Amino acid sequence: MTNLPKLTLITGTTDLLVDRALEKVWSALKTNIKDISKQEIDATSEDAYIEFADAMSPNLFGSSYLVIVDHINVAEDKLDEKLVEALKNAESNISEENYLVVIHRGGAGGTGIVKALQKQKVAEIKCETIKDPHEYLDFMRLEFKRNKKTIDEDALLALRDAVGEELDELSGAINQLCFDVLEDKITLESVKKYYQGNAAVKVFDITNALFNADPHSALEKLNDLLEQDSNSFVYIVSVLAGSLRKLVKLAGLPTSASDFQIAQELGINPKQVKYLKSQLRNWTPTSLANAVVELAKVDALVRAGFDGIYLDNNQKRFLLETTIQKIGASAR
Repeated sequence: MTNLPKLTLITGTTDLLVDRALEKVWSALKTNIKDISKQEIDATSEDAYIEFADAMSPNLFGSSYLVIVDHINVAEDKLDEKLVEALKNAESNISEENYLVVIHRGGAGGTGIVKALQKQKVAEIKCETIKDPHEYLDFMRLEFKRNKKTIDEDALLALRDAVGEELDELSGAINQLCFDVLEDKITLESVKKYYQGNAAVKVFDITNALFNADPHSALEKLNDLLEQDSNSFVYIVSVLAGSLRKLVKLAGLPTSASDFQIAQELGINPKQVKYLKSQLRNWTPTSLANAVVELAKVDALVRAGFDGIYLDNNQKRFLLETTIQKIGASAR
């Protein structure tokens, strides 16, 4: 009927990624098979085996089913033993017109079923946990593509900083943003409009202003942020330091390096390279080195204080303002 796998095993600890993998399997089957329905079975339910046996049986009308057995990641002695045995021998339990997906959402439970399935003719989809910053951004780009939208690179970074790296929250924010913004392309202004009260977006503005050699604007944006959130000092310094590290790394790379090579080395999207190069033109090796020293000092002081005495918010504010002025004064 089709070359699509009859048996698929999906494993992963991030529900959103697992659900997306299942969605792709279902979409491929619907595209290739005209008359197919979906039957979802929770492996932990009391009627799981009865539902499984019924769904996998040949039917009189010759229609197909995608049978999905979810949540096998529990101790096998807590599952119906008939279901466990059927899954361990899944290949022989799939009728000609049907397809089976088994889902393991992480943990030690159900590993016996997983190992048994892996010995059969199974297509395994491993939904690896996202850890690398590039992967978060790639995930976000795909989410916008799903919504038939594109997004500017600076807007993408600002949104990630504003929302964080929880995939469910990122996906929800992107869906909402795509719904709210009528234009096909999401810009930084759009992100600011809908997340204007978020500290992360404002820190993004402070960082851009400072490393674009505009300390006056950076100070204005700093004061604006601190009026709304008076406890952001550690986060602000952290973001400033992260941007500075990219500039220092860029300064140390050979001038012959391509944008792609630079992007790989810095861990950024190639589209960001041109922007960073324009920022770097504002700084000498000496001024970058001084900026590293100044930010290291302020980071230690806002975190741990001076001689064991913690700084109050007014002292931290003055310290951060002074640091931004010092760094800005050393720009070309």
